Amino acid sequence: METGNNLDGIRKLGGVLERVCLVGAVAVVPLAALYWAAFNSLPPDMTASAVKLAVSSVLPAWVRLLCFLASMVPAVAFLVTLLRLRHLFTLYKEGSIFSLANVVCFRRLAKALLWWAVATILYTPLFGLAVTAANPPGRHILSLGIGTSELALFFVAAVAVVISRVMDEARRLDEEQALTV
Repeated sequence: METGNNLDGIRKLGGVLERVCLVGAVAVVPLAALYWAAFNSLPPDMTASAVKLAVSSVLPAWVRLLCFLASMVPAVAFLVTLLRLRHLFTLYKEGSIFSLANVVCFRRLAKALLWWAVATILYTPLFGLAVTAANPPGRHILSLGIGTSELALFFVAAVAVVISRVMDEARRLDEEQALTV
């Protein structure tokens, strides 16, 4: 009886999280576009990281467009990660826990997490160049950095790879046991 309740709970939560991931994926690009479109009207605490690099606290439209494009690098990687998560939660909603489709989906999620980490690293120099594009010669900034968030994403991606391999082994053993007479 306990197993049925667990599976029911997984299905329900899978359905909720599937919808949350969809909403998040649909919102990523419009929210980034809205941020950069409204940048010059936002409170200073929301623009401080960009303003400290630029010579002016008001960014021209073409610079904001460059900043938006730079922000799309990690945003698209995040969007793909959310869509992969959505697919995983769809499988859970359908009651598919240790199927081959589930293992493949989890492996793809791990790769998406890895690409998201790489994209966040690429964002730093792209953003620096974009936000300082209107600066006078000699005042452009090219920076590169790897911080705790990038390292955390790499770690989570590595954990997801290991979990996907464990899940695949569990699935394989379950199939072998089912074929044993």
